[in-house]
Amino acid sequence: MKKIIFIIFTVFGFNSIFAQVQQNIYELNSMENLLTEDIKEILDINLIDKKVVFLGEAEHHIGSDFLAKTEFIKYLVLEKGYKDIAFEADFFGLYFDHSKINLYSFWSRSIQCKELFEFLKEHNVTIWGFDNQMGSGYTWTNFTNKLTEFLKDNSVNFEEDFIETTEIYIKNRKKANKVLDKSSLEYLINEVEKLLKNDTVIKNELWSQFLKSYKSDIIINSTDKSSKKAIPIRDSQMAKNLDFLIKTMPEKKFIVWLANAHMAKYEYDFMKGQTMGSQFVNMNPDISYHIAISSIHMPYRKAKWIEKSSNDKENLLHFLPSTEKNYFIDSKQIISKSPEYAEKEFEGMFNLEKNKTNWFKHFDALVFISKGEKVKYPK
Repeated sequence: MKKIIFIIFTVFGFNSIFAQVQQNIYELNSMENLLTEDIKEILDINLIDKKVVFLGEAEHHIGSDFLAKTEFIKYLVLEKGYKDIAFEADFFGLYFDHSKINLYSFWSRSIQCKELFEFLKEHNVTIWGFDNQMGSGYTWTNFTNKLTEFLKDNSVNFEEDFIETTEIYIKNRKKANKVLDKSSLEYLINEVEKLLKNDTVIKNELWSQFLKSYKSDIIINSTDKSSKKAIPIRDSQMAKNLDFLIKTMPEKKFIVWLANAHMAKYEYDFMKGQTMGSQFVNMNPDISYHIAISSIHMPYRKAKWIEKSSNDKENLLHFLPSTEKNYFIDSKQIISKSPEYAEKEFEGMFNLEKNKTNWFKHFDALVFISKGEKVKYPK
């Protein structure tokens, strides 16, 4: 009898979950005109007083995610007045040079982002960056000179060895611990720490932020190569850099372009116990809306695997009416009506790998694109 009751309770319990989620799943249009009027109405309500909209992608090599994000950006710019976009890209370089050439090539050169950058240019949307990784061409050419200029103009004492070592580091970031010995890298970090304690530097919020970001980049590329240590350092600094942009430009509304993994609203083991999104939310409660995007059918995924996933009650694909269409799941509404769903765990996001967690809590909306494609470049 107890077994029968348990089975009935289990079946009823899942059916209840299924029904609750189903009520908040909306079919999207084809990619060329993705957002329906129903979705726009949901967004209109959820974006009231939101200064920041996060748009995630499963991985940086999935071009179909870029196409979907572009459709959301058109709506945000044309109908909601967002005129600034911050990429998971070089904070320093893009602060001075708002050009797509300072972004990673999987965005700046991809065929799937061509329309995006044409649209941003046409509608005067400014490109920014918040990543502490100082890999842009602008930074490679200008960081040392601009740092030297700032220190001299403000009569801040520095050693020539510091500037020379900085130049070597900036030109060799990814192989810093091969080009510079351990003592030189420690010297760099110590000198930056001294500058951050200087009263003149402290009063200059912009250069204080640049130097903090620079310090974290040195640590990641020289002394903490393991992802277990590097990811939390990077995510923490990215959150602080984005917070700086938001706080110093309070009149602006930002779209934030990044990977799903970085923008989760709560701490999550996938990102080694720390995410940029969670820290940003802690610093800026209630000002952001987080949309995660994943593509389903990819060239490297077998149809049988997708079918198996959609039949799995512990996979988000199971909730979709079909894997052959595009869908929007209103996570925020699901947990608003039934808070207990925030703690229910499922697989099925990021790159649709075995990442079981409480997706409804981490993101305000989940978007599934049926026909996925890898990033493509002009021949």
